[in-house]
Amino acid sequence: MFKNPDHRYGTSDAFRFSRRDDVRYLECLALGGCDFITHAFCTRWGGTSGGKLSNLNFGTRSGDTEGHLLKNRGVLRSAFDLPEQNLITVNQVHGDRLLIVDEKTQDWRHGKKLEYDGIISSMPGVSVGIKTADCVPVLLADRAKRVVGAVHAGWKGTSLGIVAKAIDTFMKEFVSRPSDILAVIGPAIGPCCYEVDETVFHHFDNNPNRESFFTEGKKEGKWMLDLPAANRSQLLGKGVPSDNIFSADICTSCNRGTFFSHRGEHGGTGRQINFIMLR
Repeated sequence: MFKNPDHRYGTSDAFRFSRRDDVRYLECLALGGCDFITHAFCTRWGGTSGGKLSNLNFGTRSGDTEGHLLKNRGVLRSAFDLPEQNLITVNQVHGDRLLIVDEKTQDWRHGKKLEYDGIISSMPGVSVGIKTADCVPVLLADRAKRVVGAVHAGWKGTSLGIVAKAIDTFMKEFVSRPSDILAVIGPAIGPCCYEVDETVFHHFDNNPNRESFFTEGKKEGKWMLDLPAANRSQLLGKGVPSDNIFSADICTSCNRGTFFSHRGEHGGTGRQINFIMLR
């Protein structure tokens, strides 16, 4: 265990900070209670990168060296006993495409350029991860069908309904029931810090729940966006019970000593990884 972040815009008893070897991470107790799942919302600490990327950086476009990135993946695999070749990440493009990792899908095996913003898998021993530095990481787990997913939801992906589409994919491809799905919203920029303009606001024009996650900003034409709440709204809209949805309510911008924050560090920062795996 290590010290909590210096500031939160909310506190949830459903989470705790833990440590494996040098890797410091946040875990959801509900997911931790599933003995067939390994998961973590990693912090920025425990790796080998330096400077503004200190130090468990997974961002491949942040100016880090290939050596540091490889070592950081090795640190993560060692700490969580992850199979060497089965830590699957994608080239995130702020869209709504979802990659299904299974025996029939071969792209992920051959290291092809994977342009997606979410990964879903029913294969034991395959860890699926997404990288964030303010965007919302959402980990999903169907306890009955034993299917897991990791979703990257920035404002664009959220406006496109990527989390709702992930639940649809669980139901269509794996015959999941929303009542069996646990949904965990990890650390992300909070409504305290996420000011957006009219362009972003109007991308949500067709969302009937927009007023529940936008508030007027201090400046004309500016809005404060609660991205975690927007994604929670999508989960509820797809029938995931409120009791199955857990939100860390930790603002990455407020807690730059613990998490990378693109907004808080003016773009010069790394990316933390958030992953889930069926054992």
